[in-house]
Parts: sequence; structure tokens; C-alpha cells
Amino acid sequence: MLRRIAPAVLTVAVSAVALTGCSSIDAGEVDRGECTSSLGAGALSDNVVVLGGFGTAPEVSIPADTKITSSQRTVVDDSGVRAGTKVAGNDTIASVNFAFYDQETGEQLFASSGFGGAADTNEFFLLSEEAMNPLSAAVQCAVPGERVVLALSPQDALPLRQQLGGTPDSALVAVMDVEAVAGFTAEGNAKGLPNGFPAVVTDENGQPGLVLPPRSAPVGLTSAVRIAGDGEDVTAEGRLLVQMLAVSWDGSVLTNTWADGNPQLLPGETEAAGQGLAFRADLTGVPVGSQVVITEGGDNARVIVLDILAAG
Repeated sequence: MLRRIAPAVLTVAVSAVALTGCSSIDAGEVDRGECTSSLGAGALSDNVVVLGGFGTAPEVSIPADTKITSSQRTVVDDSGVRAGTKVAGNDTIASVNFAFYDQETGEQLFASSGFGGAADTNEFFLLSEEAMNPLSAAVQCAVPGERVVLALSPQDALPLRQQLGGTPDSALVAVMDVEAVAGFTAEGNAKGLPNGFPAVVTDENGQPGLVLPPRSAPVGLTSAVRIAGDGEDVTAEGRLLVQMLAVSWDGSVLTNTWADGNPQLLPGETEAAGQGLAFRADLTGVPVGSQVVITEGGDNARVIVLDILAAG
């Protein structure tokens, strides 16, 4: 399944940065396990000429006379593959830069803001086996550092044509750079929390639960890192993709993204402060991949458990 974190493929962009930086390796050394994409290469995807390597704005030449009835994908560049990388399999988040082109005219119809721009801004896709489609299949089993060409058949392209325009009954071609892949939860060894914090436990899927301490609601805002990630440190201006469990001090569940399947985006510090999200400032400097526990006092006292999945 491919779902955008914010409403929109092609209506709003969601920012991210590569989660880790590692040395370049041969893509043949990547262990993809039993992961196999449901899309294979074909006559159109194999013959799209893409100038420019991974991470650069592509220039494409598309054969206009090659007709297809099923969607195809071809990996055209693996020069950016990094060691210690994660495969975009089921229940992962892929951070991708992409551009769409009309097959008949070769016109670029859309490009995510990170392609060739100064800002390292990508799009987040959630992949799940419950509902697969050609867009998610295009990056399925890919790894960070690979550039993929997707050729969408005219039938599969219809939903996007409504947003992108272009030539009716023509295929759509996309060039997609897989920038990063992350899981749905923080990973690592849990540390003890300071006295007065609630007890946090996680199940086998990484979903947290809370046991509130038998005391009055806290005063002010405090936070502690329960699981320390190994990604880049969160910056003050960066937006964050997080899993969130928020529970009021009386035990009522306010938010649980693990249960509803929709990780949330948090803005940078300045915008968050304007939205009343004072806890965002406590996440600055924390490594991506961490789990943070926050207590907030006041009339609406609550406890928040956040897994920082990605930042940008």
C-alpha cells in the first residue's frame, strides 16, 4: 500500500531527509531476503533513457511508440546504494524523490521539490501488503541509493491523470530515487525512565503501552529518551514523521497512531509553538530513530510517547 502522510500524492509535499549516511557499496551485496517486487521490467521501462545519476534532476528520453497494457519498473542506477541499508519491504516507510512525465509528449508533469533543488526534501510513502498498487510496487524491495523507472499503463495512470493532466490514453513514466527506508517503530535497547515518569512497555510489534504512576498530574513539561536512535539529530526547523501515543492523566487515550495506522507529521519548533505543541522543542537534538516519553502538566495533563521515524 502507498499512502501519503499528508493529503496528496501530487497535492502537497512532505519533507524528509535521508535517515543515515553510509559508505557506497555494490548493490549486488545488498541482502533483500525473500522480497520480490510485484512489478517486473518491460519494453517501455527498459528503454527510457535517463541522463543524470542518482540524486540529480533527471533528463529523460521516452519512446513514444512503445504501447503497454501493464505497468513495469526497471532499476536504472544503483550508484548511490549505501552499506547497512534497509530494504523497502512490507510495513516500511520509503522516502522518495520522483518526477512524472507524459509518454507521448515527454513533458514533465510533476517533480517533488527535492529533485535537483537545494533542499533535501523527499516524499514519504507507507508500504503495506494489505493493498498493493503500481506506485508502491515501484519502490517495493528497492534500497536507498537506487533510481527506478516506473512505466504506468494508461489504465493504471488514470487516477493520476486527473491531477497531472497530460495526454489521455498515454502511459505515464516516473523516475524515482529511493532516498531512505525506515521501519514503523523505534528500534534499540530501552533505558530506564526518571522517577515519576509512567512505566512504558512495548509489545512484539513495538507498540507502546503506559502504566501511569499513582500521583497527581505533573507540573510543566518534562521529557526523557527511552530508546536512543542512531540517525541524524533532529534540527529545530525540521519536520518530523512520528508514531504517537497520547494519554490523558486520567488514562483516556487521546491519540494512537499505532492503532489507526497513520503516523503524524510534526512541524518545526516555530510553527509547532504556534499550534500549542510546546513539546516539539524537546525533540530538537534527539537522534532520528529514538523513542521519547513526554509528560505535560496543566488542565489538560497528558503523557506522550513518540517514535521519531524520520526528519526533514
